[in-house]
Order: sequence, then C-alpha cells, then structure tokens
Amino acid sequence: MNPSSLAAPAECRKRDEWHPLEIFPVFRRFQPGPVRDIAYTFLWNAGLGFVFWLIAIALSPRHNMNAEYFVWNMIVAQSIGYTIHALFELGGLLRLDTWMRAHGWGATTLYYTGISSLGVVLGFGLVAAIIEPVLFYNWLRNPRMVATMAVSAVLISTVLSVILFMRERRARAEAQLERERLRSERVERDAVLANLRALQAQIEPHFLFNTLANVTSLIDADPARARGMLESFIRFLRSSLAATRTESTTLRAEAELIAAFLEVLQVRMGERLRYSVEVPPELDAFALPPMLLQPVIENAIRHGLEPKVDGGTVTMRARREDAHVVVDIEDTGVWFAATTRGGVGLSNLRERLRLLYGDRASLDVGDAPGGGAIVRLKLPA
Repeated sequence: MNPSSLAAPAECRKRDEWHPLEIFPVFRRFQPGPVRDIAYTFLWNAGLGFVFWLIAIALSPRHNMNAEYFVWNMIVAQSIGYTIHALFELGGLLRLDTWMRAHGWGATTLYYTGISSLGVVLGFGLVAAIIEPVLFYNWLRNPRMVATMAVSAVLISTVLSVILFMRERRARAEAQLERERLRSERVERDAVLANLRALQAQIEPHFLFNTLANVTSLIDADPARARGMLESFIRFLRSSLAATRTESTTLRAEAELIAAFLEVLQVRMGERLRYSVEVPPELDAFALPPMLLQPVIENAIRHGLEPKVDGGTVTMRARREDAHVVVDIEDTGVWFAATTRGGVGLSNLRERLRLLYGDRASLDVGDAPGGGAIVRLKLPA
C-alpha cells in the first residue's frame, strides 16, 4: 500500500516515494520504485495477516489455531492490502490526495479512512469472487462476517492513521531542519558576498601605488609606454568597478579584466612577465560570479612569477568538459610549498565555490607540465 500523498507534505518527498514500511529505518535503504513498493506491500500485508490471525486465535483458539485458517488469513490480507494499494495509487493519479490534504487534517483522515474501508470490502469481495461469486452476498448477510470486515477496516485505518501522524510529524521536522540549513547557508553566503564586494570596492594599495609610480617614472623617459600603461590601468579600473555592481558576469568580461590586469603588470615587470588568455567564442557568454578568477591570477604572479629571477609565463585557458566549464590557470614560476595547497587566497576561493555551487564545483592545484603550478576550476555549465 502506498498512501504517501497523505503523509508527506509538498516540501518533502514525492507521492510515490514513500511506503508505510519506511517507518522502520531498515526499509529506507532501498531506492523508491514500483517493484520495491509492490514487494513492501506484500511484506506489509503478511504482517497484518499474521496480526489478524493472532487476534482470531486469542478470541477462539480452538477453531482458529490451524494451518488452514492461517493460509486463509494470509490470502485475505494480501487481497485487502493490494486493493488498498491500488486505490491509493488511483487517488494519487486523480490528485484526490492533494485536494484532501489542502482541506486540512480532518479531510485527510476521512480520505484515509474511506480508502481503507473500501479496500477491506473490495478485498473480501475479490476473494469471494475467485472462490464463488455468491459467497460475498452470503457474507454481507452474515453478521459475523460483517463484523469481521468492520473490525478489519477499523484496525487497518487506525494503524495507517498512526503511521500517517508519525510520518507527518517526522516530515515537518525534516522540513524545518532543511529550512534552517538553507537559511544558515544563505546568511553565510550573503556574508561572504558582502565581504567580497567590500574587497572588490578597494583596489589593493600596493598595486595602485606601484602602478601610479611606474606611470610617473615613465612619463619623461618613455611617454608612449606610460600612456599604454595608464590606458590598461583605466580599462582594469572600469572593469573592476563594474564587477562590484553586479552579482554575475561573463567569462569574456572576466577574461578582459584579467588581460587588463596583466597588461598593467607587464609594463611594470617587463620581459619577466609573459601571458596568454584563451577563451573560445562559444564560452564568451558563460555566466559566473565576478572576480572569481582574478585571485588565482594574482596568486600565480605573487607566489609563482615574482619570486623567480627571470619571471615566466601565466596562461589562462577555458574549455567545456561534459557538464562543466573548466578553467586552467597555469604558470611557469616556482611551486607552492607542499602543505599550502595555494595559500589563504585559494582556500578562501574554495570556500566561496562551496557556498555558491555546493559540490558541483571544484578547485584543484597541481604541477604544471613545464614546471610551476596549474590551478583548475570546474564550474557547472
């Protein structure tokens, strides 16, 4: 039997994903599905049939304590159970369960009781029809059989109502915990994003001062180079400030920001810095959070290339890989210490990815083929 539509609220599991046997933890191990539910219903019916047989023995041990009566109880229990199962499935397809649940606990209980009672009558009728069609008519005229059907309906309805109550209470508790978890994650994410915006609104002082100092020193010695550096710096400022006013950008815009940043650094570092930014046209419009890649570039310059006397090359490449967009940022500088995994900057970036994407994104640091390091970001496409 599968009355999950009555027991699980909308924010929890779907109608066909719950079975009464799941009140026992051992039965929650298996994935929901028609075959599982039919097998569970067989076990459920057998349990109820055994209980009814024990009740009958208690009431009349001399007449009911035999194998024939036990088999009879099992057959009737399976007929009733699968009939109720089918009625609940039909009610779910017709959306009766949703309508009743929307009208409150009283309507839900009435629906539940009505299905159980009708299932008992039809279950007895199905057994009678198989044995002898007129038998069911004789049962309805027999007060003892009518009482048996009535008691069966009451017991089954009571058992299912108790399970309904337990499932409803558990489902509400689970939903409340889920809401609290989501609220906590939202607060944490908002705090990280607020901190990010505050950081984005500030250009790192030493980068700003060094750039302006370099421009000043080049004005007289090499005016063309000074103008080129200033133009690159203006492009970087424009892109950086635009990023502080949006929650999403494109891979192309992020690549242009990184190119402008590297152009400024290249004027200052000269031949010690070489770079390449490669984004295929089909990924230009790929959306991602702003300033996501620049910390990796800064990390590569500061920890990879600047400590190296002859500098090196930093390369950014993007590609699509199955359901992800992969961005590799590779440098030919010195390698990180074995225990750092890229330092605080990359640790903060990992935390930001976790808050934004959960386990759908990743950041890995490894050895670059030509020496140095490679940082790989995998973002859900």
